Amino acid sequence: MYRQIALNCFRYLDFKSFAEVDRLTMPEYKLLMKAVRLREIDKDYRNHLQAFLNFSVKAEKKVGKNKSKPVYKRFTNFYNYEKEVEKVLPDKKKQSRFSGIGKLLKK
Repeated sequence: MYRQIALNCFRYLDFKSFAEVDRLTMPEYKLLMKAVRLREIDKDYRNHLQAFLNFSVKAEKKVGKNKSKPVYKRFTNFYNYEKEVEKVLPDKKKQSRFSGIGKLLKK
């Protein structure tokens, strides 16, 4: 059992020495290995998402009898990078639609 745990620690947890393996408790080991499995699931999710996006970006809609055109003419129609960054890092505070009323009431 120790051999398998040590092997997993070196393979998946990037441990460099047996001393690191020896300091690890069983609950810590189980938690770290669960995190490894979840990380693999996250990688699988990203791969499947990429495959789906590759499929959807090639999507076409019919125009006329024997013609088709791409659903997304530009990459920004497919994914708006600036909009996504703005969600995380807003430039400025959004003004309330009632912000001007306060100025009028002060006068």
